[in-house]
Amino acid sequence: MTAQIHPGNVGSFATSDNPIKRSKSSPGLLSLVLFWLLVACTQSLPPAAETRTVQVQLTVDGKTHNLTTTASNVRELLEEAGVSLNDADEITPPLFTPLEDGMQITIVRVTESIEIIPQSIPFERRIVRNEAMDADDPPVIIQGGKVGLQEQTVRIVYRDGLESERWVTQVTVIEPAQDEIVMVGIGTARGNVLFSGLLAYISDGTAVLLRGNTAAPEQLNTGGPLDGRVFSLSPTGSHLLYTVATTTTTTFSNSLWVVSTAPGATPRPLGIDNVLWAGWNPARTDLMQIAYTTARPTNLPPGWEANNDLWVGNVLQNENTEFNPRQLIESYPATYGWWGGNYAWSPNGRFLAYSYANEIGLIEMETGRRVQLQQFTEYNTLSDWVWVPSLNWSPDGRFLAFTRHGSDDPRELVFDSWLIDTITNVSGRLIAQSGMWAHPYFPPITNPNGTPLAFLRAVDPLDSQRSSYTLWLMDQDGSNARQIFPPPGETSHFSRDQYFMAWGPSGQDIAFIFNNALYLYNLEESTARRITQDDAIASHPTWAPYGAGLTDNLPAAQPVETLPTPESADQFLPEE
Repeated sequence: MTAQIHPGNVGSFATSDNPIKRSKSSPGLLSLVLFWLLVACTQSLPPAAETRTVQVQLTVDGKTHNLTTTASNVRELLEEAGVSLNDADEITPPLFTPLEDGMQITIVRVTESIEIIPQSIPFERRIVRNEAMDADDPPVIIQGGKVGLQEQTVRIVYRDGLESERWVTQVTVIEPAQDEIVMVGIGTARGNVLFSGLLAYISDGTAVLLRGNTAAPEQLNTGGPLDGRVFSLSPTGSHLLYTVATTTTTTFSNSLWVVSTAPGATPRPLGIDNVLWAGWNPARTDLMQIAYTTARPTNLPPGWEANNDLWVGNVLQNENTEFNPRQLIESYPATYGWWGGNYAWSPNGRFLAYSYANEIGLIEMETGRRVQLQQFTEYNTLSDWVWVPSLNWSPDGRFLAFTRHGSDDPRELVFDSWLIDTITNVSGRLIAQSGMWAHPYFPPITNPNGTPLAFLRAVDPLDSQRSSYTLWLMDQDGSNARQIFPPPGETSHFSRDQYFMAWGPSGQDIAFIFNNALYLYNLEESTARRITQDDAIASHPTWAPYGAGLTDNLPAAQPVETLPTPESADQFLPEE
């Protein structure tokens, strides 16, 4: 309805001559206006909200309550119920959760306490070996063990008054434990140890030779101090190949020599300097042959830069013939090639196994042809040295044992020992997490009852670079692994050099370096005897005969036109 405004009802302005005339309002019109105003006001008011109630279950302080509430969320419910909260309390569901009928709400009171708990520190037993005592003498306790004391600061968490978590936040040693030191005898000072063949080793820079027994060690005339880079008996044991240090500075410099093991022999220089590696061809007994690699001396660590070359030549054709090697490989571009690689002759003399920081392979010694067998991620030492796998052949010349970096992360300390069939290129992991200094070694002769494999195993494989190691044996198929030295519980300090051990010709004896001393271990007797008795540092044991010098059945290296048979060669990686 539209209100009508009539001219007769409008008042006029008053003047002095025309006073205001007041009109009288109609009672019906006023009622109608009031009616419409009331209707408008009634329509503008919102409808009254409906009150919603829900039933919930509240568990708090060990009691459960069934509540009927008009609260809209958990927070309002707790305020309505007068429940106070602490900062550490656990509320399920959270405070902002809307309430629903039948909801279960739980409050767990969380409190903490700090306690200091005294604890004893057990002592450990250390074994000291004494060559002046016989192996049958009873052990002697030279220092008694003493339990120590420490205090643990423990943070304890309680939920609804019950202990649920306990964390050690600090350990304070009040009094350290004192180890028990027990001395045991090894009996080597009271007798002579017999063995087959010739055994040589380095003692404080000099060459020492043992001829089948430990009673009369001989010092060989080497013409100068040995640097330990090369030290190897020929296959029959008639000669020793070695390097002599030609500088006293940190710069790398040496020369290659050979000397007969006959008494009173005069050493002979081969006229080759700066040799990184050299080794005898194990298949040559008459006209002996060696291979070697060289480096360039530098003023930067480690003191040399490897040439990654390869030379081969016959030695000692007669006393008047000069050593005239031929170069088989001029250079090889390898990862971390400035350090150089490792090498090992195959028993038949046809191949030279090689390894660099991220690969192993074979070199055909007649042609210099190279075949890569396996590739892996190199280990980054973050220092001025490079880790390179050591290599060792099975006595039948088919299998190659080595340790390789086992992670895609170049900084991760994961090292496993592997075996690869060089004919089929089939490989398998023998020992997981054996450690970077595992150095697996085959004996020089096949045993009809099974050919064992000797290797070192890290006590702490997750830190194998600094870990101590123990000496183990296992069958070639990876079974029957057992620790042979030292006995469990004894402190272990093996040399980390890859030439830390050598097998004897019978395959029943092992010479190894332990605590800077030379030991002999016999597999049949399961005993180890210390050979060196002085404080000189022993290293690099080498034992002959081996290869053709041992069996006399292996043919001399003959020219070959191909690597392994075509059926297996296609399993190799492409040659370079």
